[in-house]
Amino acid sequence: MKPIIGITGDVEKNRFSVKIVYAEAVARAGGYPVFLPPSSDRNAAKRLAGLIDALLISGGYDIAPAFYGEKRKASMRLISPERFHFERNILRAIMARKKPVLGVCYGVQFLNVALGGTLYQDLAKQKKDAISHRSGHKVEIYKGSKLYYILGKENIKVNSDHHQGIKKPGKGIIVSASSGDGLTEAIELEDYPCFIGVQWHPEMLSDRHSKKLFKSFVNAVRTGRDIRA
Repeated sequence: MKPIIGITGDVEKNRFSVKIVYAEAVARAGGYPVFLPPSSDRNAAKRLAGLIDALLISGGYDIAPAFYGEKRKASMRLISPERFHFERNILRAIMARKKPVLGVCYGVQFLNVALGGTLYQDLAKQKKDAISHRSGHKVEIYKGSKLYYILGKENIKVNSDHHQGIKKPGKGIIVSASSGDGLTEAIELEDYPCFIGVQWHPEMLSDRHSKKLFKSFVNAVRTGRDIRA
């Protein structure tokens, strides 16, 4: 039986959308992808958390600064509050069950905010010496991290297309990778078997590192243990 991987997505003008590449990456890794349209019903989120085997928070637009206790200081395109509340509810239910979690781009930012962290609202304006995060760049992966265990590399080249990023890590968040300007590029969670977030888009890459990440995520469901390559 293939692990069922729930994938969240965007809500805009009464439409729900998810890029098909997330489903394709999950399927290639041996999982069964299922899209999760938002619901304002907390009980629905709990029931869904019981039905799926793992949660993938897909990419998206920007999180309203109010969700991390700040006023808006930069131009941004916001995700719907409906999406944020649903993802927060289902994340809580998934974490209560210790099921695997993977966040991509917006997803890593969401995971951080959901655990009490904050974001740079605009890197170019708020982070000194910020490099361009609208194109590919190198990322340093920290030895001893789960991501290093999975990929077996200290440095990789990633794609990149974002203007926000993690500023203050949330409760229990461990930074596992960073870019040349010191921006957090990947996270994991203390004392949690499989909780990974990356700022880049591995679902859009065909290199072996990206494949290893998704394979490890799906395998964590099968083994019931820590994320492994």
